[in-house]
Amino acid sequence: MNDDFEKTILKAQSGDKSALEEIIKKEQNNIYTTLFYLKKNETDLADIMQDVLIKLTQRIKQLKKPAYFKTWLNQIVINSYYDYLRKSRKKIITFDPFKINEEIEFEIPDNSSNPQNKILYNELDLIIKNAIENLPIQYKIPITLREIQGLSYDEISAITKTSIGTVKSRISRARAKIKDDIDKYTRG
Repeated sequence: MNDDFEKTILKAQSGDKSALEEIIKKEQNNIYTTLFYLKKNETDLADIMQDVLIKLTQRIKQLKKPAYFKTWLNQIVINSYYDYLRKSRKKIITFDPFKINEEIEFEIPDNSSNPQNKILYNELDLIIKNAIENLPIQYKIPITLREIQGLSYDEISAITKTSIGTVKSRISRARAKIKDDIDKYTRG
């Protein structure tokens, strides 16, 4: 984290609303992306996103070390996700072979102008998204925090309240499952 962003956090903690707005603008895409990989339903995603932003606004003064902002914020995201699951009393589905895939708009940066490559990239992105979505929750959260948010194993360990060994193991298993899904797609 750069010094300017830490200064912005300190300003927000002292009540500067424009600094808080700047933080929200900077982080909202990261929050959305994390939730997108955890929860597919757009309505639910918007509800959880709103909850995260409210908690961020209400709790920014409680953050003791601005350098740990990203870990702190991701802890709020994960806790809000779990809160939502508990409130909705929905069963977490890890695999449904009869589920019809919904079209998902998600762009992968592509510098080529070849339409065939673009189609393949979009299909591959959908395969990866579905593979992550179908992971058990104990694998979905660590892989999303690692690969989408770019957090370290230490940060993920703190957020999930598990050992680093457990985090590494779960990420490894998630990667293996995603790789299997990609391999099935490419052979298929």
